[in-house]
Amino acid sequence: MDQRLIDLYVQRGRLRERIASQRGQLADSLQPLGTALQTVDRGRALAHKAQVWLTAHPGLVTAAVVTLLIWQPRAVLRTARRVFSLWSSWTRVREWASTGLRTL
Repeated sequence: MDQRLIDLYVQRGRLRERIASQRGQLADSLQPLGTALQTVDRGRALAHKAQVWLTAHPGLVTAAVVTLLIWQPRAVLRTARRVFSLWSSWTRVREWASTGLRTL
């Protein structure tokens, strides 16, 4: 083989090694961005599920809007706060029970 061709193949191999190294560095530096984008994707999926649920249950949405219009705003906020508190407590207990039972 021609020496010039051999030198080109050697240079090509070095370039490929450098490119592979740079790809690895880029992947490592973009890891936090990937985590953030996964969070955004989960939020978008949740919003889509909420939209699907709201369009599938128009009667409940209408009842909720009418309730908001009829009740006093303070009562609505107080009730919403209680419902949210109960819901968050329930999710924490359910999560604790599922993780606690797995570790036993």
